[in-house]
Amino acid sequence: MQIGSVITQGLIGMQNSQAEMTRSAAQIAQASTAPRDNLPSTHLVEPLINLQQQSQLFDSSARVVKAADETLGTLLDIKA
Repeated sequence: MQIGSVITQGLIGMQNSQAEMTRSAAQIAQASTAPRDNLPSTHLVEPLINLQQQSQLFDSSARVVKAADETLGTLLDIKA
């Protein structure tokens, strides 16, 4: 696997996680403005869990990008 493709995959992971966090945040905001009589309290649980999971996935993807960047820097230093 090439370094560029690793960086690309890490960035794609970050973008996907960001989109999912935005979706979960919208669900949470929508649930907080809905009438409480029609909304079970468990309706917020799934988006909150997803928000936390996506946050961790985003951080993991960012670490992949950082590791690939550091590896690329090391390879350039060796080449120079």
